[in-house]
Amino acid sequence: MYSIYFNNRKLSVCPLKENTNYNSNAVVYYNSNDLNTKQLPEFMESNHKINLLVLPVEENKIDCVFEKICSEFNQINAGGGLVRNLAGEYLLIFRNGKWDLPKGKQEAGEDIKVTAVREVEEECGIDSLELGNLLCVTHHTYRMNGEFMLKHTFWYNMEYKGDAALKPQTEEDIEMCKWVKGEEIAELVKDTYPSIKRVFEVAGL
Repeated sequence: MYSIYFNNRKLSVCPLKENTNYNSNAVVYYNSNDLNTKQLPEFMESNHKINLLVLPVEENKIDCVFEKICSEFNQINAGGGLVRNLAGEYLLIFRNGKWDLPKGKQEAGEDIKVTAVREVEEECGIDSLELGNLLCVTHHTYRMNGEFMLKHTFWYNMEYKGDAALKPQTEEDIEMCKWVKGEEIAELVKDTYPSIKRVFEVAGL
């Protein structure tokens, strides 16, 4: 299944199966295999009452339909990290009034793994991170200069064994960096972006 986030709303491309109980608040479009995707960005942006649009697709066509939807946007890649220290705490940043995870755009010719580590180190003022496995990829949209953008963010598990003081990258509007215990995360991120909640969900936090 693929999910694209439109702020706090979501479009999901999922396998078409019989007797599936969809979310009661979802709008389900059953003709997704022959979907005309060109109007989807405008449709989702203008229909604020739709919190979840589900597109059931034959399983062997899911990747194709998702790629077709993505092609209607200007696409960029980003990398970020869920960083854990030796005390078992996780690294969060506070930006634009929300707790978030460090991440940033991929530079031309840069490997996405390099992007992820570089952005975390730059945004939080630490170095010598140990890169772990790919945790998940999230997809969210926004407008930039009037154009629809779709950001694919590759999230990696990372480990930090140092003890340097955290230093938020204020030029990127980061007000604070903080190590947070696992049991405290749910309360801090209950009002954050759905794509960030998804990262914590996949990580079992």
